[in-house]
Amino acid sequence: MYQDYDYNHYSYLSPEERAAAKRNYFSRTYQTMAFGLLITFATALVTAMYFPWISYNMGAVLLCVAQLVLVVALNRAIATAGYGQVIAMFAGYACLTGVTFGSLFLVFDIATIFQCFLATAAAFGGMAIFGAVTKRDLSPWISSLMGTLIGVLVLAVVNIFLRSSLLDSLICAVGVVLFMGMTAYDSQKLGRMFDQTGGGELAERYSVYAALQLYLDFINLFLYLLRLMSRSRRN
Repeated sequence: MYQDYDYNHYSYLSPEERAAAKRNYFSRTYQTMAFGLLITFATALVTAMYFPWISYNMGAVLLCVAQLVLVVALNRAIATAGYGQVIAMFAGYACLTGVTFGSLFLVFDIATIFQCFLATAAAFGGMAIFGAVTKRDLSPWISSLMGTLIGVLVLAVVNIFLRSSLLDSLICAVGVVLFMGMTAYDSQKLGRMFDQTGGGELAERYSVYAALQLYLDFINLFLYLLRLMSRSRRN
């Protein structure tokens, strides 16, 4: 997506200026991701407290459809829409996710959710740092990661009928490893996006796109960890 633009915007910068610009780009991206997570979990808590019925009727299905439509629209708008419009769409997606997450506070106690959040943040942070600093090219990972994702989705559908607790635990464990890998890959890809973007507002919009990818990695990692932790405690 970002390959069509001027790759040499930063070529006139000194190494020190380029390093500072890259740090700012990473910082802006992770701040945007954190902003989305804050919206999601605050909205989830409010939904659970005041609108719990949303999680138990067709409204939840409609919300999931709206999320899908919005994330597709956001991906398409990155290259053309203004930064304000893109960030508003990202915030809207995070808010809708939060509404659907309201059910988590009805099923799990706050202490469990908080502990899982901390565990997710530690795992996510470690893999993000690894992806950012490693000299190894992680691009070859993507085919294996996408293959694993398809396998996890297929097994999840099969387990709807089998209802196997052992298979569910396996799916969750593989899901955790999968999204830790995706976090490292997307973190390294963030650096490549900086190198290849044309800069200016275009760079800001791509920063939101990268924040969305990392946000989705965090959310999925959190969900698989939460299921795995709750299952282990029941056992």
